[in-house]
Amino acid sequence: MPRPVNLRLWSAIAFSIVGYVLIGYILKRYETVPLLTAYMGVFLFYLYLVYQKVNLSIKQIIGLGIFFRLLFLLSVPALSNDFYRFIWDGRLWFNGINPFAELPTFYVGYPENAPNGITKELFSLLGNSQIHYTVYPPIPQFINWLAAWLAVNSIHWSAVIIRLSHIIAEAGTLFILPKLLKSFTLDEKQVIWYALNPLIIIELTGNLHHEALMIFFMVLFMAQWQQEKYAGAGFSLAMAVASKLLPLMFLPYILLKVKGMKRLVFIAVFSISLLIVFAPLLDASFFKGMEDSLLLYYQKFEFNAGIYYLFREIGFWAKGYNMIALIGKVFVWLATVLILAISITAYIKKWKPAEAFLWISTIFALFSLILHPWYIALVILFSTLTNYRFSILWSFLIMGTYAGYSATGFSEVYPTVAIEFISVIGFALFEWKRQANARATLKVAP
Repeated sequence: MPRPVNLRLWSAIAFSIVGYVLIGYILKRYETVPLLTAYMGVFLFYLYLVYQKVNLSIKQIIGLGIFFRLLFLLSVPALSNDFYRFIWDGRLWFNGINPFAELPTFYVGYPENAPNGITKELFSLLGNSQIHYTVYPPIPQFINWLAAWLAVNSIHWSAVIIRLSHIIAEAGTLFILPKLLKSFTLDEKQVIWYALNPLIIIELTGNLHHEALMIFFMVLFMAQWQQEKYAGAGFSLAMAVASKLLPLMFLPYILLKVKGMKRLVFIAVFSISLLIVFAPLLDASFFKGMEDSLLLYYQKFEFNAGIYYLFREIGFWAKGYNMIALIGKVFVWLATVLILAISITAYIKKWKPAEAFLWISTIFALFSLILHPWYIALVILFSTLTNYRFSILWSFLIMGTYAGYSATGFSEVYPTVAIEFISVIGFALFEWKRQANARATLKVAP
């Protein structure tokens, strides 16, 4: 007999499509109530689809994940203006100019210096990045260059080209993840936690954040490492770093785990690959621009930084002003020490790599002074590769940051930040304790 149609399952898929179309093509960032309502809707349907995974094959899960991403193909991001800077940088490099060379104001202030495609219209869309150097490494810059090469006079088609690269990267991630899960002796259908996660779909594909590229190479790195292909692992990690600098924080743990000649091979391939891929951008302006941009993240900017806000209030009480410059430096060192401590602990106690990476990326996120929704993409990835699920709660609550946007600007809604951090930290500690108890039970079992 033919298998009966699961109407609830198909209804969840249909309503998810409606929600994603609303978010991708109709709603604006400042339309708080309809935007968050639509997100709550797609998230509830996501949880239902996860619950229904027994009725879905791996091919169906992957196909559905790719299909949801393709829904955004022709949209222009309305929830983030970062992609305008991607287009700006790409057009500069297309014209033979290092994107790190000058601030955007340089080209608008001196029109005779403005190359093809660098217009006042595009400049007006850059937002805060008008007065800051770029911070994007070579692989995203190559994608940006490709968009300029194919559509130098069209913002819309440039966005579509960048999105296609992200969809391809995400498809690669979704095809590798089930095999990786299987090698970790986990249910390969756990890929659904990442494949259909609304934050991942909306922020990485819909809003064009380059974390999609980094995550693909991180998954490829883990697959190569799992197979003990250390040359391939070194190359893949280098490409992940060349997509986003964040994977550098995993190096202490990786170097502890990989030993002898294998470590030498890994380091050699990683270093040479990194040097080659960064070479087109390496000059004095690159180092100056990158340094200036990175300093902003810990000395001037603040966004959805729950733990930092507590210390900031203490600073106001003690000194009467915002001590962000000092607190930012302290947080850098504190996060570094904690990451090293986790790396050593994970090595000594023989944690699985995905679990070590999960807690390292979680600590980094918690102690960041800027925590946009897409910044927790790595946490969601590594949760998928373990039995921890606090990142799923986080991916729901962190979208509350959009409540701070209005038609005229942004104002932090502190109650949503408090709810987010208290809930996530509480649930993470609960899961940590539960996993610790499970390990203890296994040790004492006869």
